[in-house]
Amino acid sequence: MTDIRKGIPEKAGNFIQNILKKNNLLQSYRLYTLKSNWSHIMGSQIGRYSYIHDICDGVITIGVINSAWMSQLFIYKRQIKEKINSYLGERYVKDIKFTGSGKVPPKKSILWDEIHEGQFQTYLSSIVITPDTIKKIHNEIDKFPESMQSKMFNLFVARERRRIAYEREGYHSCPHCGRWLRKEEGCLFCSLAVERKRKIKLTSILQELPWLTWEDVLHDYGAERFTEEMYNEVRRNCIYRLIEKVYHNVDTEEDDLFLAIFITRKNPSDLEDSFIIHLVNKYRRKE
Repeated sequence: MTDIRKGIPEKAGNFIQNILKKNNLLQSYRLYTLKSNWSHIMGSQIGRYSYIHDICDGVITIGVINSAWMSQLFIYKRQIKEKINSYLGERYVKDIKFTGSGKVPPKKSILWDEIHEGQFQTYLSSIVITPDTIKKIHNEIDKFPESMQSKMFNLFVARERRRIAYEREGYHSCPHCGRWLRKEEGCLFCSLAVERKRKIKLTSILQELPWLTWEDVLHDYGAERFTEEMYNEVRRNCIYRLIEKVYHNVDTEEDDLFLAIFITRKNPSDLEDSFIIHLVNKYRRKE
């Protein structure tokens, strides 16, 4: 069950809202869901003939698809403002404006349509496959057992229709993983995978040479395209892992030295044994 007013699952509502609020994201998230929940908030009739055109500093511009409904919505301007504020959970709306529009703008993308699978499948089924493509598909499925060829033919046709649909919408496929992306958009998944590999490599470097400063890393490993933010994150993770070992009394002398280096950012020659012991014992579990 969902808390419709806030657009957040009811059971997890307080927890998620607290996280969003702590990171100053709660209002942004509610404004985001305001658009997608517009028909539910306003009712099916108003939702059918209008949409959120723009949101800027408390002023919400509503697109209306015909002049008759434009006049009707002007009458209900105050009620619309109250409904939106109620949904957002605060007195956010300063003013409501209306703008004429010949039709509701197309949904965000084919990706949005996939949520409404029935509508998307209807769209796909209307796409005509060329005879040459059909011939290529038959050639591809010839390598499958005869009992599977009918099913594979349908799968290949569906794949081709989906490809055509995405390309018509201006999408391109990621050359690495095949995901469909908007124009000029990089693949987030592949970028994250590359970043994860860089973090693993940087971790291995710092685990062997914990005294390296960011300037050292930049100078010696510039070709790896590490970032200072990545360097600081890896250092923190190394510290947390070492503290956990100390806390459970499974640390070695090497662990203790490396922990002191990470925390103080000092070279080994600048640290004394007594200082290391005293520092590390702060994190050791008291029996």
